[in-house]
Amino acid sequence: MEASEKRLAGPQAEDEQIASLTYSILTFGCQMNYSDSERVAAVLEKTGYRRAPDDRPADLVIFNTCSIRQKGEDRVYGLLENFQALKAVNPRLLVGLTGCMVRQTSTRNSPPEKKDPLLKNLRAIDFVFRINDSHILPSVLAEAEPRLEMAGEPEFAQPGTETDYLQIEPHYSSTFQAFVPVQIGCDKYCTYCIVPYSRGREKSRPLEEIVAECRRLVEKGCLEINLVGQTVNSYGLSQLDSQSRHFDWYHQPRAVEKTTRELPFIRLLRELDKLSALGLSRLRYSSSHPRDFGRELVALHAELPTLCPHLHLPLQAGDDAVLARMNRKYTYAQFREKIADFRRAVPGAAVTTDLIVGFCGETDEQFENTVRALEELRFDQVFLARYSQRPGTVAARSFPDDVPREVKAQRWHRLNDVLRRVSLEQNRQYAGRTLEVLVERHHPTSGEVEGRSRENKLVQFPGGAELIGTLQSVEITDALEWLLRGNIQGQDK
Repeated sequence: MEASEKRLAGPQAEDEQIASLTYSILTFGCQMNYSDSERVAAVLEKTGYRRAPDDRPADLVIFNTCSIRQKGEDRVYGLLENFQALKAVNPRLLVGLTGCMVRQTSTRNSPPEKKDPLLKNLRAIDFVFRINDSHILPSVLAEAEPRLEMAGEPEFAQPGTETDYLQIEPHYSSTFQAFVPVQIGCDKYCTYCIVPYSRGREKSRPLEEIVAECRRLVEKGCLEINLVGQTVNSYGLSQLDSQSRHFDWYHQPRAVEKTTRELPFIRLLRELDKLSALGLSRLRYSSSHPRDFGRELVALHAELPTLCPHLHLPLQAGDDAVLARMNRKYTYAQFREKIADFRRAVPGAAVTTDLIVGFCGETDEQFENTVRALEELRFDQVFLARYSQRPGTVAARSFPDDVPREVKAQRWHRLNDVLRRVSLEQNRQYAGRTLEVLVERHHPTSGEVEGRSRENKLVQFPGGAELIGTLQSVEITDALEWLLRGNIQGQDK
């Protein structure tokens, strides 16, 4: 009998069967999804699976999906068509799906009334699970393939709340960098986004739980921690009473102090900064929402040594009418004021953002306002996206997707041309400076390494694999559109 058949043959030689099972996780979307994938990997590892080598097919493939825009889902659909062909060759291959696309944890063997619609529409997948149900993944696998003998379910705490799956200790992909989620869900209800419906209302982890996870990471040598969430700077606000929850955090700091004394996210950052005594070098967070980005957080950037001089604050559009249709609940002038305050408080800091082109009803004049905003604010990097209608969102129900595809493409390229020029001009300001770079990877063919500066600039320079995970002082010699180049300080050029 073939080894692959033995894995489905029953209880005999169970240890050998489990030891031979392999998995692969394909992750799409935001940093929160990558953090979630590390927890899914931990469940699989404790169940008996092992990560498949890069050059070999896996017995189990899980897609961790993003569905903020329909384009993200369409990409997954395209990849799954290939897996349908693979399953025709290897019917024992199990394919699962999790992330923002999933509404109900279920398998092909679940009763019809309990099946997620994805199982009806995508023939290649055998099971789906909400990311909050990661702790019961072994049971889901057992239902998806009853002949599959598991090594026993891992001993995870049974959930009482939606955030309990975050108690699973992740199978971290790096020893020196880590994503640490502080919340799940979202309360902002941007009209183009499905996240509040797929991940639910905003819920924050207990502060003590986050600090404990970060402490364990630092004690094991982690140098950089990136706090992640759908709107990470609104951490803890959903737990406040309804009256204080709706203060204008930016323009009424005194009212906030009377009500809460200190915003939860501010307190969290202060507590984590104390881990510098154990070796924490860098603290980042992403992604923020402008509505909850206040002067208290700006001041903290100038105060805490670990907090990196970089801000990612999504603008999405530079026109007030478009912002209103998106339900962003700020004006361009208010956004510009926040960026100006941040740059005054943290000179030399880098600022990045997100922009959507071709949103419903966007006129030529409104698009030009976004072009002017990009010229005026001079972002170091912009993540550009062409609007794609997402079923289930307010925009899909309320606004026609009336900007032609070719117009979206033209506007995207126009913005990208501006971005390339501005990004190069911003990068040239770093020429001749020395930046601290955390080395992330080695390129054997070029004999170079690359990593990120505290400003989140991508920097490449000569070096070997032994530098991975170390902090290096790099003298910047060249500035390109998307990266910087240099040499280790004092090293012969």
